[in-house]
Amino acid sequence: MDTASLAPPIFGTARHPFRAGLPLRTLRRLPRHEPEVQARIDAGAGAAAEDPAPRRWLNAQDVRDFLIAYVACFLAVSAWLG
Repeated sequence: MDTASLAPPIFGTARHPFRAGLPLRTLRRLPRHEPEVQARIDAGAGAAAEDPAPRRWLNAQDVRDFLIAYVACFLAVSAWLG
């Protein structure tokens, strides 16, 4: 096996046949984050990180959501089989 084939691709090149057929302008380096996400990250970088209140492992809303989903699935399966 050729070790050169394992090297990371050079910017502007394509190692996949589909990407090789695309124009070079489409092979630009993509941003790590979307602009909106990067703006939120930059805005939050200066703010002091506050520890949120510890959350209980299971609360009433979790139980309610589970029961709603369970009953909905049970009724759907019952209607399908019945």
